[in-house]
Amino acid sequence: MRLIKIKYILAIILLIIPYLLSAQSEIKREYYSNGKLKSEGTIVNGVRNGLYKEFYENGKLWKEWNFENGKEEGLSVWYFEDGKKSMEWNYNKGKLEGKSKWYYETGELWADPVYVNDLQDGFSNTYYKSGKLQAIWNYKNGKLNSESKIFFENGKVEVERNYVNDKLDGKSKVYYDFGAIALDANYKNDHLDGISYLYYPDGKIKVMDTYERGQIIKRERFDYGAKVSKVEENFDEYWDEGTLKRQVTFKEGKLDGLIKEYYASGFIKAELNYKHGSLESESKYYNDGGTLAEIAQYVGNMKNGISSKFNKDGVKVAEENYTNDLREGSAKTFYPSGAVESELIYQNDKLNGIVKFYSKSGLLNAEIEYYNGLKDGVTKYYFPSGNLSDFRIYKNNLLDGKCFTYDENGKIISSSDYKEGELVK
Repeated sequence: MRLIKIKYILAIILLIIPYLLSAQSEIKREYYSNGKLKSEGTIVNGVRNGLYKEFYENGKLWKEWNFENGKEEGLSVWYFEDGKKSMEWNYNKGKLEGKSKWYYETGELWADPVYVNDLQDGFSNTYYKSGKLQAIWNYKNGKLNSESKIFFENGKVEVERNYVNDKLDGKSKVYYDFGAIALDANYKNDHLDGISYLYYPDGKIKVMDTYERGQIIKRERFDYGAKVSKVEENFDEYWDEGTLKRQVTFKEGKLDGLIKEYYASGFIKAELNYKHGSLESESKYYNDGGTLAEIAQYVGNMKNGISSKFNKDGVKVAEENYTNDLREGSAKTFYPSGAVESELIYQNDKLNGIVKFYSKSGLLNAEIEYYNGLKDGVTKYYFPSGNLSDFRIYKNNLLDGKCFTYDENGKIISSSDYKEGELVK
């Protein structure tokens, strides 16, 4: 009987040995340039298995992970440099699952987000250092949805916001710390839209702002105790760093008059003339630096007439004619000296007809025939003497037909034949 048991054990060992031999295990370490340990963990068959650690450059522990077959599993803990916990994550087969915890550097719990299948889902809370509730955020499939609330430390509601797929949508309210409403606004697709009310502490209306797709178009101010409002329709908008971004004027809810836009650097970006919400007459655009970039004519909110364009030095480089926002008819480009560089013809915003190119001295360099924006027809290149140097035929932007190259005296020095872009002979 004893002999049978020994044989049974030996058989099991013989079965396990090939598996143990095939499992290639090693401790892998990485180091910073200063020689300090950067990471350390067990690698089995090329993937992480078991405890894996990462370290700060000063040698202090930063992260502890647990892996199974190359995927995070169970509790992972991150630390601040002083050794206090910064975060705790829970994993299931490589994905965040369940409640995680984030901490202040001083050790108090800051947030406890909940994850389902690697995405935040359900209610996630944040806390003051005192331990009192700071906010409740409602997530669905990794995005803020439905109502979320922020609280004063005294427990009263400070902000109520409604989200749809991470964007503010619907009512948003802000309260004074004693419970009275301070602001009642409406959002649509992450932009203020409709009428927003700002209140005095006793509940009387202080300001009524009317927004349209995030743009304030009207403001009514009520002095305390007054029954009549003061209407404002001129507004200044600012970049985050405080420089002027836009000066706008409205009339009956529509842009009206001269609108100025600015770069964050402070330089003028555009001077736009509006009438009843529509771009009309001349508008000017500028490069970031103050030089003129374009002068355009508008009728009915669309470019109509001559548009002049300038380079970064403010030198005119093009003149184009527009009809209802499309380039139409003759156009020119210029060298910085002012000499004509090319003469073009547009139809329905596409090159159509013969385009001529000139040298800086005014000599004709080339004539290229276009149709519907593509080279189509005869193309000619010229010597400075005016004699023909090259003759080519295109169809749908591809060489198609006889092509010749000439010397200065007009003698053919080479010829070739193309079919749909392919050399025939």
